[in-house]
Amino acid sequence: MKKTLFVLYLIWIPFWGHAQIGSSLDLEAYFSAVIVTDMDRSIKWYSKVLGFTVVSKFESEERGFKQSNLKRNSILIELIELDNAVSSKDVVPNYTQKTRIIGFFKTGFLVSDFNQWINHLRAEKVDFYGDVVNDNTTGKKMVIITDPDGNRIQIFEK
Repeated sequence: MKKTLFVLYLIWIPFWGHAQIGSSLDLEAYFSAVIVTDMDRSIKWYSKVLGFTVVSKFESEERGFKQSNLKRNSILIELIELDNAVSSKDVVPNYTQKTRIIGFFKTGFLVSDFNQWINHLRAEKVDFYGDVVNDNTTGKKMVIITDPDGNRIQIFEK
């Protein structure tokens, strides 16, 4: 029950700000950026698992920086590999999977055929972060998966 209430709270947050600001200001999702440890592995994963294609790549060896822009329909994801990036496990004492770091927590996608997506994700041997759950309010299914670096991606049934 606590988990369901927490998920509902996270879903409600984006709508709360809308009521305060008003509908006259335009805001449209544009892109998300993810720091990764291995650009080639991440490009392969986001392409094979989620169907993204690479639209551009940039690399600066002297700055220790790689960047790739991926796209699927209107969804854009920027992958960034930095030589000086650190892992939460490396800098947070007593880090566990339950440790929460302030900042972006996950990204989410809506899918029309949830069960087909689950079958696809299982066939690709994707790591699931928990089980498929039903939202008591909407009756819709959802699940969290992780990319090769442990970044959380939540899949919601439309």
